[in-house]
Parts: sequence; structure tokens; C-alpha cells
Amino acid sequence: MAEPRRRTPIRACVGVALLSGSLLAFQILVTRVCALRLHFHFGFLVISNCLLGIGASGTMLTLTEARWRRAPRIWIWALTGAYLASLGLVWLLLCRLPVPDSLRYASLADAARFLAFNSCAAVPFFFGGAAVGLVISVHAERVHAVYGSDLVGAGAGCALCPALLWHFGAGGCLLAVALLAAAAFAVLAPASRRRGSASIAIVVGLLCLGFMPSFDRLAPVPGKGHLDLTDRVRAVFARRAEYSRWSANSRIDVLPIDPARRLLLGRGAATLGLRLPAQKFILQDGSAGTIVSDFTAEPEGLEVLRRSLYALGPSLRRRPAVLVIGMGGGNDVWAAKELGARRIKAIELNQAVVEVHRTVARSYSRAMLADPRVQIAVDEARSALWRERGRFDVIQMSGADTWTALASGAYVLAENYLYTREALAEMYDRLEEGGVLAIIRMAAAMETLRLVATLDAALADRNSGGLAERVAILGASRLLAATLVKKGAFTAPEIEHLEARAVADGFERIYLPGRTLGGVVEQFVRTGDKRGFVAAFSRDISPVSDDRPYFFNFTRWRAPLASAKQLREVASVSQGNPLFLLGQLGLSAVLAAAFILAPLAASGRRRAERPADSRRLARFLAFFAAIGVGYIAVEVALLQKLTLVLGQPLYSLVVTLCSLLVCTGLGSMVSARWPGGARRAAWIAVGLLALLLVAFVLAEPVLLGPLAALGKPWRLLAAALLVAPLGLLLGVPFAYAVARLRRVEAACVPWAWAANGSASVVGSVATVVVSMNFGFDAVLLGAAAIYLLGFTVLGDAGGAAPASAGAPTRGNATNAAA
Repeated sequence: MAEPRRRTPIRACVGVALLSGSLLAFQILVTRVCALRLHFHFGFLVISNCLLGIGASGTMLTLTEARWRRAPRIWIWALTGAYLASLGLVWLLLCRLPVPDSLRYASLADAARFLAFNSCAAVPFFFGGAAVGLVISVHAERVHAVYGSDLVGAGAGCALCPALLWHFGAGGCLLAVALLAAAAFAVLAPASRRRGSASIAIVVGLLCLGFMPSFDRLAPVPGKGHLDLTDRVRAVFARRAEYSRWSANSRIDVLPIDPARRLLLGRGAATLGLRLPAQKFILQDGSAGTIVSDFTAEPEGLEVLRRSLYALGPSLRRRPAVLVIGMGGGNDVWAAKELGARRIKAIELNQAVVEVHRTVARSYSRAMLADPRVQIAVDEARSALWRERGRFDVIQMSGADTWTALASGAYVLAENYLYTREALAEMYDRLEEGGVLAIIRMAAAMETLRLVATLDAALADRNSGGLAERVAILGASRLLAATLVKKGAFTAPEIEHLEARAVADGFERIYLPGRTLGGVVEQFVRTGDKRGFVAAFSRDISPVSDDRPYFFNFTRWRAPLASAKQLREVASVSQGNPLFLLGQLGLSAVLAAAFILAPLAASGRRRAERPADSRRLARFLAFFAAIGVGYIAVEVALLQKLTLVLGQPLYSLVVTLCSLLVCTGLGSMVSARWPGGARRAAWIAVGLLALLLVAFVLAEPVLLGPLAALGKPWRLLAAALLVAPLGLLLGVPFAYAVARLRRVEAACVPWAWAANGSASVVGSVATVVVSMNFGFDAVLLGAAAIYLLGFTVLGDAGGAAPASAGAPTRGNATNAAA
């Protein structure tokens, strides 16, 4: 007999949407705290393990099912209240707990402090995840609507922090998160507790609204107190900045620099005795920084800049048109001005950095900003290059890195799309004939070699000949190196000019065409077997691509244990250590397995008596784990791929992730029209999903470039339309399987929630490992295979109702009574 159609639980849908929006916004907010307080590799670890709290909550619900079934609404209300209460306490601890500057694996004290920080951050995810999982379990008969509301709310929540950070800072965003949690607390309250809960929610809401504009100023998130500029240079500064401003990308802190500590990286050894002007340090999330100098009031300081690496590119052309990628403190712009550039366009990703030049450092930058030759654009460089119609005599990029936490949450390692073979080829294409691409980076041999290897691959893509006569490399104090690539061969006068600059200003000559200087860089440039050289080198210096954009990962994956000796390298040297990632993958897998298998141990005797049920349940758990891995893989890969189209990481977060979550929710709701056992329709959906993922991989190389060249509104619309069909199809599997599981064993729905949540954390780490070795295309293809495999494993489990299906199970009876 068919089950009667039940009303959509409106309060449950609204409450779970509010709660999920709050949870995802808090997840993004924790990345901001981790970026400021921890090295970002460990921020990645914290977020991954925090999300395991959601898996742990599902295990708890499974083990306590007999208790919460007696009063499910009271449990939902209590867990939501615990989540709300934990937000403030955990935030206080995250800002105050002592954390190690860098995690030394041999130090038990450092490990204990890090574990305390990690465990503390996971508490809200445990309570919030338990409340969401319980709502889905109690209303499993309307899982399509409830789960859909969960995802729609999460999609809206992912836009909350980026929208509010600029205006209210992290503290204000926390109060917005608490406001959503308070609203969920009131909406999800049982009838007997609604009046009191509403009163509490109103008081909390008024307090949050009242303190939102000032809370970040009253209780700022502390920073690290230092920054490793290179493996040998550490900038130490007071924790209290003279100016702080949040943006969606990072927090900008401006700190004064003591006259005795002024520095200009890239100056020649012969200029070390020259005086530098007053300076301020612009710190981004405590993990990257740049220096702004007062060349307006002290123009005599420009002598140092004229004799630095920043001036080499513009000095090779007469009155050049210059494109600066990554304006930062403005050294590249000042150098181009001093060398008579007729036009300068500076691109800066972070709006807050530009605001520093226009506000707190206005007196320092006034002459630069007032120059009619200078145009400043807030944009992402790759996206801007695709839309750029003009050509330049010099394109200059000095240390343009993004070491801050990606706003999407847990997927931060060493991705950088400015140093891929495709990016370098696009920059080369934007040069006038005879123009120069100048890239200033750290002088470590492995980094210079990777850059040169990637440049060689980029020129090969353009059939532009070899590098030997087109590249010149000079270094400064063995800290920075300027790699100059000419569109055409360097002439004898140009080589002599660079040699003269090296002698007069004290630069090291690393490579010059036609000169024998020695060293590994020269060996690579002149060898006929570059592939063999790369394979034999001690570190990984292979060219990087848009599909594998890990320029700063120099540690080989073929011998992970050997990478232990590189674990302590600072972020400016190497990122994405294989041993660290595999250790995190192993830790996540062990914890996930524990959360999934704990209920099995607790009910082992009962399961042993019903082997058929145990096998069927194992297939369900495998399915939920598979779609947890598959979904997170698709999410991460799309966020990375569409960043190139949308330009700003903020847009990728808001448009890509929000569209994906909302459309997944809508897909879940639409699939409610299918009967619980509609295997054919579900297989059609997953088959279409796999086909779309394969089509995206095949079409992406020719599709993304033209889309990125569109205007901003059209790019946003195009990205949303690309994501929408994938999202709609991704919304089908979870709700479909929950509906089937409820028919055979409703008590195990929380267990499925645990399996799905725990596996998604393992999937997030596995996605990084796969992308670093095989690329993001492989991630998408692997996700398609995982979804197909999951449906194959599920088979016909729960396809038919048991003989007693006409009568409700214990869980169904409880739901009906509720």
C-alpha cells in the first residue's frame, strides 16, 4: 500500500536553512582566523578536521537513537541552542589559545597546543551538524524538501561572509552567524518552548545587530607577529597595527617600520649603503606582505629603486608601455615612472591594498596616484589579460603570490594561476615585438629552474623557439632573481647593458645569452635534454599548468617519506609537502572510519543475527560515502576551474559555490516527484551527471578563455549557467538514497549522515592529492566514476518495501506522531 503524501514541514525547512547558512558562514569565518593565527597548511588541516565534527555528530545520533526518538524536537532545539552557545565561547578560545609559530612534529608541546586549537574549532560543527542531521532524520519522509532547504541555506550562507567582511570585519561576521543561529533556535523550537525561545532569539539578535559595527574593533583577531619574507629574512612587528581592514580575500594590516629595519628586497649589493625613505608594512592575513615607501616626500630614495631589480625590465625599452601584475607596495610602478614609461597599468587583486595607498599611505603614494600615466585596476591578472586589447613593451610581475586562505574553506595549498605555462604564454602574447616579460621571484635554484622550465614549455606552445637567446637572469643578494624573457633574441647592446648594471649595482649574473657563467640554471637553459634534466634534479621543477597549478610544490611525490626533511621549509620556499598531505589523509581516513564503524560495534550482535540486513546496510553506507567523496571533488574542481573565468576568488566563491549548493538543493526538491524506488530515473540522473562532467573536461580548454573575455555580468551569468545543470543532478543521489533507506531501516538515516559527512572530509584531502599528481581534470573524471560506482554498489538495496511496509516502522511512527 502506498504511503500517504505528507505535508512539507515548513518550520523544519526554514530552520534547517537558517542553521546550514550559519554553519557554512562559520566555516568560512574559521578560515579567516586560521589564516591569521596559523601557517595556512595547518589552517587547511584545522578546517578539514572541523568538518569531521559533522561526521561525528551523525555517529552520535546513531548511537543515541533510542533516546532522541522519544522527544526528537526537544533534541533538535537543544542541539541548536548548544550550537548557538558554542559560537561565542569557541571564538574567544580560537582568538586566545596559544598556537605554535610552526608545527614541529618532534615537539609534543606544539602538537598538544595545535590539537587543543583543532578540537576547539570542531565543537560548533559537532552541535550544528547534529541538529541538521537530526532534522533530516526526523523528517526523512520529506527528505527531498528538507535536504534541499539545507543546501539552499548553505548556498546563501557562503555569500554572507564575503558580503559582510569588508563592512564589519570578522567579529561582525561572527555576530551575523550567531544571528542566523538564534533565528534557527526560535524556528526549530517545539511548540511548548517557542515563546521563550523567541524571546531569547530577539535579545540575542538585538545584541548582535547593536555590536556588529564595532565588535571587530573591540575584539580583533590577533595575528602571528612575524612574517618569513624568505627562508633567511623574517619581518618582526608589533601585534597592534595602526590600520586594519578586512576584505573578502584577506585582512590588511598596516604597520610602521622602524628606521633601523627599513628594507628593499631586490636592491643591488652596491646600493646597500644608500638611505631608504620612511616605510610602512602592508600585511595580508599574516602570511604575505609588501612594503610601501614614501618616495613622494623623499624622492632621493628613488635612486635605490632605479638600481634595483624592479628597474631592469623598463630599462631595456625606451619610453615603454608597462603592465604591472600585482601592484602591492608600488615598487614596480615607481620604477617604471622613473624610467620614463609613457603608460603604466597596474593590476591589483586586493581592493584593500589599493585602499591603503589611497588612505593611510596616501602621503606616501600621492605622486604615484596623481600621475596621469598611471592606471590602477582591481582585478585578477589572468582575467584582465584575456580582456586586454592592447599590447605592452614590458609586463612585470614581482612576487605576486596568494598565500592566504581560499575563501571556500578547506582547499588551500599552493595553487597559483599566474605561473602556469598557459599564463606565461598569454603574457608573452601581450608583448609588442621586442618586448620584455620581467618576473621577479625568490632566488632559490629550484624556484628559478621551475620558472625557466615553465617558460620553456610556454614558448614551445607558441612555437617561439628556445630560451637560450631570449632569457636573461640577474640576482640580488641571493634573495631575489629577475628573469627577463624577450619576444625575440637579446641583442649584443642589451646584454652589455645588463652586464653593466650587474657590475655597477652589485647584481649576481645567473644567466646571460652568449656568456659562460656556470651554475645549474645555465646548464638547464643550454641542455638539449630538458626532460632528462628535470627528471634527474633533486627537487620537482617540472613545468606547471592550469590543470595542475602547484608552482610552489617542489617536493616529489614518488618518495613521500623522503619529503620529511622538507617539512620545516617556510611557505616562501616550498608548499604542499607530500608527507604532510598523506599524513592528513591518513588521519582523516582513520577518524572517518571510526565514526562510520562505531555504530556497527555498538550493534554488532543484532547485526550478526541479520546478515542480509547487514549486507544491505553496508551497501547503503558505501553509497553515502561515495557520494560524499564525489560531491566534494566536483565542488573543489569547479571552484578552481571557474576562478579563471570569474577573476576574483570572491566571485568564484559566491557564484560557483553558491550556485552549486542552491541548484543541488533545488535538484533534491524536484526529485521528490519521483517515487522512492525510481531506480531508472536515478540512474538516468547519475548517467547525465557523468556525461556532463566528461563534457566539461573536454570543452574547458576552448570554453573558459572566451568566457573570461566577457564583461563581468556576462561572466557571472555564464559561470552560474555552467554550474546549474551539474548542481541539479548532484541533488538527486543523497535524497533518493535516504528515501530508500527510510523504507527499510529508518533508524540508520543518521548513520548515513555520518558516512556522508566523514567521507566528504577524506574526499577534500584526496582531491588535493589527486590534483597535485594528475590535475583537476582527473578529479572531475574520478568524481564521475565514483558516482557511477556508488550507484552500482547500491544496486537494488531497499528497492522494495519489506512485507510490513504498510505499517510504519518505529522511526516512521515517531515521525508521524511528531
